[in-house]
This record gives sequence, structure tokens and C-alpha cells, in this order.
Amino acid sequence: MDESATGSVNFVVRRRRVLRAIIVRPGYSPAMHLRMPSIDRGVQSFLWALVFFLILYFGMVAVEIGKGTALLVSLVSAFLIFLFVRTRGT
Repeated sequence: MDESATGSVNFVVRRRRVLRAIIVRPGYSPAMHLRMPSIDRGVQSFLWALVFFLILYFGMVAVEIGKGTALLVSLVSAFLIFLFVRTRGT
């Protein structure tokens, strides 16, 4: 197999350049590629459920549905949203 097709040659060559630059210039540091930290699926599910709970609750209170009914419907909906995102979310 030709290694240039997989890109492994480019990785090795680039790594050698970086290592050579570090040896030649001790204060040199290559550019970092930052990315978002991984967030657990349970935390994501809870945040989705919380956001939709607040939207549903305040939306129902705004259209003059009783606060007890709004709370109950919002809690049940938030729980179902939590389960849906937890099991089916990516």
C-alpha cells in the first residue's frame, strides 16, 4: 500500500519538522488546535430538559394557564424530553 494515499507520510514529515524546530529553538511551541471539551450525554439531556421546561412553563403561564397545571405538564414534558435525548441523542 502506498503510504501517501493514507496521509501517514505527511503526518510523519510534519512531526519531524516540529520536533526539529523544538530542538533548534527551545522556546518554540507549535500552534495548538483547541476544541470544545466533551460533555456527558446525561448532562446534555438535563440541559435540554431544563431549557424546554422553562420555555413550556413560562409560555403556559403567559397564556394564563393555571400555575399548577403548567408546572405538572412542564415537569412531565421535561422528564420525557430528558429520556428521549438520553436514549436517542447524539
